[in-house]
Amino acid sequence: MSSAEPSEPTTHLTDLVWEDADPGSGVWWLSRAHDDARDFFIAEDPLTGFVVAVVTPRRSGHFRVVAAIRLADVLNFYDAVAAIKSQVHLSLTHPEVATVRELVHRWRRRRTWVLIRDNLPLGTAAYLIGSLLGFFIAVFAISSGLAGAPIVFVGMLIGAMGGSFLKFLADRKPRKESLALAGSWGRFAVITAGAILGAGLTSAGVLTLFWN
Repeated sequence: MSSAEPSEPTTHLTDLVWEDADPGSGVWWLSRAHDDARDFFIAEDPLTGFVVAVVTPRRSGHFRVVAAIRLADVLNFYDAVAAIKSQVHLSLTHPEVATVRELVHRWRRRRTWVLIRDNLPLGTAAYLIGSLLGFFIAVFAISSGLAGAPIVFVGMLIGAMGGSFLKFLADRKPRKESLALAGSWGRFAVITAGAILGAGLTSAGVLTLFWN
């Protein structure tokens, strides 16, 4: 009767040694740890008022949020960090427990709402300006009888003029709200989507009413 061979040792979460950041060190994380294949970071998300824990596989730029807690639910950062460490332990040792997943979903819902709320004024302004441009283009097409390439050229010209004003709106966005806009590319995406939607719906509506 042969005895079973011992299995290779594996790294468990209980073997992790957490390194807490020194106050005033200026680093973005509050605590960190690692095992053989992953890095763990605990950091504040100032956009939502949560403290979150992320895990990043080695040699990968991707990360996944595995735990979250709202700062308003604890007394201070130290309690938040301690609670997050317990959540990470629970999520990795007992993944079937839904409590930690529910807190992560709560953080995601909060972040989605804040992004929509903070981007809504800029998106609405872009939509209104796009609607105005679409109206002018449609009226010009109806009154001039132009179609095809000429009206495309006129639309591009009007759009370029409106684009300068949209850029002015984006640059005037208060700095305190810039976290919700993901930088210049975020502002570009919000403005472009709003302007295209407004211009498309308005021009299509005007042309449909005229042709009918």
